[in-house]
Amino acid sequence: MGVPAMRITVAALACAAGLAVCLGLLPRSAHGYLIKGRPWPGGVIRYYNAATDQAWAVRHAVEAWNSSGARIRFVAVPAAQAQLRIEHFQGVSCTINSEATVGYARVARIWIFRRDDSSPYCNSYMAVQALAHELGHVLGLGHEVEGCARMNPSGSLQGPRLCPRGQPWQWRCQVLTADDIAGAVALYGGTAGTPSGPRDCDLYPGIGAPSGLRVAWAGPPHEVRITFRRPRSIAIPRFLAAVEAFPESFVAAVVPRRCATDPRSLPHYSWTARPGGVQVKLMTFAPGTSCLTVWAVDSLGRPSDRPAELWVKT
Repeated sequence: MGVPAMRITVAALACAAGLAVCLGLLPRSAHGYLIKGRPWPGGVIRYYNAATDQAWAVRHAVEAWNSSGARIRFVAVPAAQAQLRIEHFQGVSCTINSEATVGYARVARIWIFRRDDSSPYCNSYMAVQALAHELGHVLGLGHEVEGCARMNPSGSLQGPRLCPRGQPWQWRCQVLTADDIAGAVALYGGTAGTPSGPRDCDLYPGIGAPSGLRVAWAGPPHEVRITFRRPRSIAIPRFLAAVEAFPESFVAAVVPRRCATDPRSLPHYSWTARPGGVQVKLMTFAPGTSCLTVWAVDSLGRPSDRPAELWVKT
């Protein structure tokens, strides 16, 4: 149920064309980062963003590197003053690739796809992942293929390929890893910062919890008729819904003397009630005191942040 992987590639180094400085492959560091380009002098890289539809993604990716602790900063300037130009691929709207020159170059470039927030490949959140990767190339970093790093050559909305994954309804909002930052500090000096905030962020507000949970004896011993109101459906972002979606469902569990806490390990049931309507389900309770918990589950499999709960004594 994840977003398909997006390849993040680096443009071939074209020394004769003056697009990048060609250096031999340097020894791999103990951290894993790989240096493949010449560092920029002066501590500042002046850039111009010609891909204006990606302004939010550019700002987010730039801020990640600017707050890394390395003594190098990307600074937005008018086009005539820019050392680095960010632009769209010519003649291509949406592609799974992005490209960049590597390290200090007389004419530095990043090529990025056009924004399409209905696409699982070309939405703004994928653009942040791609642009942060390509800015790493501009700084002089190569592909890291042995451990978790933004500089992994491929990845998805949930982050680089070799990094732990978040949930399908999240994106990796902590853009850089410790390895990326260590590489930038190795190139430019400084003190490695610690990324702040959560590693993964939700892409949309979750579905509400069921409400009005009630129980009534159904007749046979320990069989209980439970009722609860179905929450309103929620809108899934188009680029997520385009990947994979299932009918909304609910999870109901009865546990003696405690409440269930992990809806992911429990069976899902199909709604028969419409959104806002009352759902009915028969359940069997063990003798004694039990906790009844009911979660709503959206079409990506994301449960409500909290369940409806009710203690029942039979």
